[in-house]
Amino acid sequence: MTEPEELQIELFEDVRARKEARPVKRGASRRREVLEVLEKNLRSVLEGDVELYRATTADDVTFFEWYISPERIDGIDFHLREIRVHASVLGEGGAIEHEILNPKVQLYGPVAIVTYTLMIRSALGGKVTHRSHHETRVFRDTGTPEAPEWKLVHCHKSPVATADSLEVLRG
Repeated sequence: MTEPEELQIELFEDVRARKEARPVKRGASRRREVLEVLEKNLRSVLEGDVELYRATTADDVTFFEWYISPERIDGIDFHLREIRVHASVLGEGGAIEHEILNPKVQLYGPVAIVTYTLMIRSALGGKVTHRSHHETRVFRDTGTPEAPEWKLVHCHKSPVATADSLEVLRG
């Protein structure tokens, strides 16, 4: 029984030493970092950029997307396929833009929770449509204090009751 206790003490001391050696980054700076990664992550989906999506998303990411599946979606592979579909559609001359409305970033150590309303404007086939939904995205910093590496680990999307979203819900 002595070994596990000693190991726990060593691990605790190691964690404390790393915390003390870590330069303190102000919350506003870290919030900006997270919002920049969020922007890149959203842009990667809308522009069909598989490599950027991989760089900003954990392999074991989980999603709840009300308009795609009634079940949780596990892993990055599903969305990599979706991104390729987006890329082929956009290759046909469509345009998609987005706006992040009223974002709030909450920081808890290496974890950030971002809540906002996402508005998507698309111009396809001579028609402009607007869709909005609420999102909660959870990011985890797996990098170092000098080189943070925020990755999306979970996303939950909820409908906003607009004419377009009600059309999707009623199908």
